[in-house]
Amino acid sequence: MMSTGRCDVEVVKGRKEYLEGFSDFSHYIASDEKLFIFRRFGSLSARNILYLQAELQLLEQQLQELDEQDYNIIRQLREGDEKTFVDSAARNWESFKGQASGVERQKTKMDLIMRLRTLMKEYGQSPTC
Repeated sequence: MMSTGRCDVEVVKGRKEYLEGFSDFSHYIASDEKLFIFRRFGSLSARNILYLQAELQLLEQQLQELDEQDYNIIRQLREGDEKTFVDSAARNWESFKGQASGVERQKTKMDLIMRLRTLMKEYGQSPTC
């Protein structure tokens, strides 16, 4: 006859102990595929994606405005340093990067592009609803 209330020492010895709370609960959930269920936060995810889209649209519009300014400078000015620099920055990354450290308009454009890169990466990693 088996006694009740007695635990199997072999089973207890083989089981690793974890810090109580999130640590042990996460290991418990991960131990069985059927337990591995999490809330999606669908509405919050959708809202976040909408905010990202709105911000990206705004930045896209600002970048287009800066491009239009550069286009007008290139089109309207006769040959000269400003026209050459703007044209060079529009066609060559190194020139653009160099001008972004000194020319305010190009610095603004570079800051905008760096912000766009960050948001595009975040947008690409956003879960779909």
